[in-house]
Amino acid sequence: MAEQTHPAAEKAKKRWWLPILILGTAGAVAAALIMTKPKPRPVSVTERAWRVSTVAVGRAAHRPSVTLYGRVESLWSSQLTAGVTADVVEVAVIEGDQVETSTLLVRLDDRDAQLQLAQREAELKQAEAQIAAEIRRHAANEAALPRERQLLALTRSEVSRLQDLVERQVGAQSQLDTARQAAERQAIAVTVREQAVDEHDARLAEVKAARARAEALRDQALLELERCVVLAPFNGRIAQVLVSPGKRVRTGDPLVDIYDTDALMFRAQIPSRHLPAVRAAVDVGQVPEVGGEIDGVAVEARLRSLAGEAASGTGGVDGLFQVVTGQESISQGRFVRLTLSLPEDDNLIALPHEAIYGTDRIYTVDDQSRMRSIRIERVGELREAEGKTRVLIRADAVADGTRVISTQLPNALDGLLVSVADDISRE
Repeated sequence: MAEQTHPAAEKAKKRWWLPILILGTAGAVAAALIMTKPKPRPVSVTERAWRVSTVAVGRAAHRPSVTLYGRVESLWSSQLTAGVTADVVEVAVIEGDQVETSTLLVRLDDRDAQLQLAQREAELKQAEAQIAAEIRRHAANEAALPRERQLLALTRSEVSRLQDLVERQVGAQSQLDTARQAAERQAIAVTVREQAVDEHDARLAEVKAARARAEALRDQALLELERCVVLAPFNGRIAQVLVSPGKRVRTGDPLVDIYDTDALMFRAQIPSRHLPAVRAAVDVGQVPEVGGEIDGVAVEARLRSLAGEAASGTGGVDGLFQVVTGQESISQGRFVRLTLSLPEDDNLIALPHEAIYGTDRIYTVDDQSRMRSIRIERVGELREAEGKTRVLIRADAVADGTRVISTQLPNALDGLLVSVADDISRE
């Protein structure tokens, strides 16, 4: 029996090429799209040129100035204390008072000191009386000694006469014994008198020592009496009053703080890089000076000395500047901004602050318009008439006329491409 074919299967066999056709068409379309895709243009990288301004440099003679920050101090600042134990009777000053030398500051109760002085003066008079008595006693002993010796000679002569009578048996033995006793007593009297004369120097020295001790005690009592009145030791200003009337103070208790207004100083740290110039100026007699303002009042000072000790971790040495004008307007402890003037130098370059990078670097522009770094030495500032300031530098590697970049670039580095704007010429 012949096999029969299903009509649907027959139809499927006739369409076997359709999937192949679809795949081929899709591949052709994809190839065509890829072939016709636009090609990207190559990107050309152009280096950016940073726009800057420059200034032409030229050396000239300038007197550098340096800004310092200091504190007002006094060479002599004292805390006056009580010299005796007593009650405070009077306080004649208050904080901030300007006083002159020997001005009354505090008065203490001096009644105890007066009584002590009276006792010491009495002891001194007693010692002086003892000296006078010893001198008179010595004069009497010297006058009596020859008579005592004469009496001794007479009694001995009497003994010899009575002994002769007794030997001839015409005199009594009792009389001889009595004469001998009298002679011995007179010999003792002479010895005592001679000893008194010989010991005069020792006794006189003793009573004189007593007088010296009495004088010392009297002087001490006078000193304690003087200490009941506290006076200003110098022309100064009262910084603090620490007592009030009626208070009981003991020896050594603080009374008043005072500082000398004639010895006011500015203590300001001078950076290490400026110390050689300062020392060189001092060596040739050009004492550096500083100026500033406190509460709108101009003050001036002159370098007196450099501190003998530098604190660890600091970048310089403290300078002590003697105030010469404006002392009456300043108080101890105030902070002040000062301008230190250094000796004139004829090899300095003045640049705007914007030309300085960091503390020791500037940039010039080479022939390819690229930045070139140069290290410099910063020596101070130049104050112009209108109040502006420029930086003074020393740079041997920079020739006169060199263009220095005067614009601050945050990304400044050696070799950076720049575009120079209109030059700003500065003398």
